[in-house]
Amino acid sequence: MCVFGGDLILCSGRTITFYRDSKEHQSYVCKDRVLDMAAFITPNNAKVRLLLLIAHKGAGILENGHLVAHIAISSGPSRLATPPVAQVAEIKCFYGAADGSVGIITYEETTLSNNCLVEGRGLGSVVCLGWFYSNANLHLAVGRNDGSVQLYLIDVENLHLKPRLKFTYFSGEPVTSVVGGCVGTDEGELLVATFSGRIFALRSKFLIAGSVTKASHENLAARRSKLEIEIVRLEKQTANEREKYQRNSRSLQAGLSTPPLLDIEHKMSGATREGWQEVDITLAVPLDMLFIYCSKKLKLLTDSAAVLSVCSSQDSASDLLATVRCQAGTRRIWLRLRVASTNSTVLESTRVLIYALPTGAPRVARLLSIKLPALPYYSQHEEFDENNDHSIKSWCQLHVTGGFSVAEMTFWLSDILPGDLPRPASNVAFLRVHSLLGTKLYCQYQRGSAVFKSNNISTVSSVRSIISNCSIDKRIRVEISCDIPDDCCLKSFKLIENIISIAYEKKNQVTLAKALDLLELDTKAINAEKPVLCKEYYTVLKNSESEILQSNFDELIEIVVQWYLDWRSLSVNGNNTVDQSNKLCALLKDYKLDDVTKVLSELTEFNHTCE
Repeated sequence: MCVFGGDLILCSGRTITFYRDSKEHQSYVCKDRVLDMAAFITPNNAKVRLLLLIAHKGAGILENGHLVAHIAISSGPSRLATPPVAQVAEIKCFYGAADGSVGIITYEETTLSNNCLVEGRGLGSVVCLGWFYSNANLHLAVGRNDGSVQLYLIDVENLHLKPRLKFTYFSGEPVTSVVGGCVGTDEGELLVATFSGRIFALRSKFLIAGSVTKASHENLAARRSKLEIEIVRLEKQTANEREKYQRNSRSLQAGLSTPPLLDIEHKMSGATREGWQEVDITLAVPLDMLFIYCSKKLKLLTDSAAVLSVCSSQDSASDLLATVRCQAGTRRIWLRLRVASTNSTVLESTRVLIYALPTGAPRVARLLSIKLPALPYYSQHEEFDENNDHSIKSWCQLHVTGGFSVAEMTFWLSDILPGDLPRPASNVAFLRVHSLLGTKLYCQYQRGSAVFKSNNISTVSSVRSIISNCSIDKRIRVEISCDIPDDCCLKSFKLIENIISIAYEKKNQVTLAKALDLLELDTKAINAEKPVLCKEYYTVLKNSESEILQSNFDELIEIVVQWYLDWRSLSVNGNNTVDQSNKLCALLKDYKLDDVTKVLSELTEFNHTCE
C-alpha cells in the first residue's frame, strides 16, 4: 500500500489499483505478481509514476495505467528503497536482490537502467531495506535472510557510487524489517524485527554509554517494574496452558489430542556454479534434529552449527538416510544438496523428505517435502526478444503438440526448472540462463502447443524425455519433434571454451596446492627473506589458505561428452558412438582443445555429407 498526495495505491498479487478521493480511478494487471513498488510524480506534477518489481520480469515503469518502460535484472530484485534526499520527480531507487546484491535503478529520458553497487558474494538474499541517519550521514540498512543486518554509508551527492560498509550484525534468524527510529533513547537507533517476532534496537557504543547517564533512576525503576510484572504474567499464562494440555492428554473421554503445527519456513535457491542447491530452514522454536531421506544418492553439506551423520543403507546404496543434530538454541540451519549422478542428462526430478524435530514438548515433527529439479543450473532469468535475436535460428528446437493445458505444462516444467515459474496465461514465454555454462533455454507455450529452444543439446534432450514421461503418466497424447543443427555441439563447445580453460588452470592449482601441503612448510620458511618457494607456488599456496580451491573440470568433460552422445541419439545414427566419445574424453582430459574442435568439425561435416 502506498499513499501519495491524495492518491491511494494498492497492490494485491498481480493487480495494481489507483484510488482517488476514496474512489477507484484505474487499475492495471501485470504479467506476474508484484514484489514491491515505489511512487513518484511526473515533472509537471500531473501524473503519478510507479516503479514496480515484477517476479521473473525485473523492473518496470507504470504511468497512467500503461507500462512505458521495462528492464530485466538477472539478480532477481525483491525490495525497493527510495532515497529520502532524492527529488519527488526524480526516479532513483535502491534495490535488494535474491542473490544478496544491492543496486540502484534509474529512469531518465524514457530509459530505464540498473547498476549493481554491491555484489552478493554468498550473502543471504535481501529481505528488507531501510534508511538510517547517523552523524548527519545517510545510511542504507539491509536485512537479509541469513540473519545479518548491514549498514552502508551512502554518498548523497552521487548515489551511483559504491556504498561503504560501516557495520554488520548477526541476529541468528531471518530479518523481516529494518528501519531507523527511537526506542530506548531520544537519539537515533536502528530498529530490527526478526522472523520469530523479536524486535530490538541497534545503536553505536557512544549512544549506549550516553543513554544510561541521561535516563533518571526513577524512569529505570519504573521500566524494570513493568518488565517484572510482564514476566510474571507470561509465566503464569504458560503454566496454565501447560496444565491444560496435560489435563486434556490424560482425559479418559474419547477424542484426539492435536498438537500445534510447528511454525516453520523453508526456502530453496537455484544451483550455484558448483552445482549445490541450498535450503534454508527457519523455525520459531529451537531445533533439535533433522531426519533426511531421499530415494536417490545425494551429496549433502550443512553449516558448522550442526553435526551431520549419514546412515549406511540397508537395502541398497542408491538412497540416502541422514541425520543432522543441531546445537542448543539453533533456530536456523542451511543444507546444501546435490544429486550424485554420473550422467549429465537427468530424466526426472528428485524428491527429498526432511523431518524437522524441535527441542520442546510435545515432541512433534514437521515434514518438509522438497523437489530438486532435473536442470537446477537454469536459475537465472534474462530478458529476451525472439524477433530481434537472430542467433536463436541456429539453436536446437523442440516442438510439442497435444491435448495439454497451460497449467499442465507449467506443472511439468516445475520438475525441470528451479524457482517459481511464470503465472499460467494464454501465452507464456520466458528465458532461463545456465549459471555455469551460460547456455540459454527459451520456453514458449500455450494450450496444446509448446516450443523449447536452447543452444545446449543436452537441455533439449532432458526436456524431451521429462515431458514425454509426464504426458504418459497423465495419459495425455502428445507429438514431439526435434530440429537439431549439425554444428550445435561445435558452437556450444566454442561458447564454453574459455570456461574450460579457467577450470583446467584451477585444477592444476588444486593439484599443486595439495602437493605443497604435503611439504608441511612452516610460516618462517614461507615468510623468510630468501623465499623457499618461487613466486607462482607462493601465490597458489596463499590462495589455498584464504579460500577453498575447487575445480569443475571433470564435470565440464562429462558435459561435452554428453553433448556428443545426445547429438548422436537425436540427429543421426548412433554407430561408433563409444569410440568417438572415448576419443573426445581423452582429448579433453589432456586439454587438447584444438583437437577437440577439429573432431567436432569433422563429425559435423560427416553428418552433413550423409544427409
